Amino acid sequence: MKQFDSRNVLKAIQYALDGGQSLHIWRGEWPDPKPSCFVNGQLWGHLIDQDVARLITTAKRLGVRNIVVANRGRRTQHVDLCGKPLTRAVKECEGSAAA
Repeated sequence: MKQFDSRNVLKAIQYALDGGQSLHIWRGEWPDPKPSCFVNGQLWGHLIDQDVARLITTAKRLGVRNIVVANRGRRTQHVDLCGKPLTRAVKECEGSAAA
């Protein structure tokens, strides 16, 4: 998994299209009603992956309770992350960068 910031969403999508798994993070605003872990102004993430099975496996490993694959079958196929699963994903990216 490779992390991308808010300015690099196109790079995150391309990385996933090339076979990788992207973590795109930003500080978000989400209209109501929103999932309870999505707090406006806090970090949110998209876990982007073209491999649905790998995407779901990673989301489970990160602790996502209700896994919803958004944009299934499209180039922006992803699972939304917030809270502890997002924190775990960021740490995982940091760990892989050090390797």
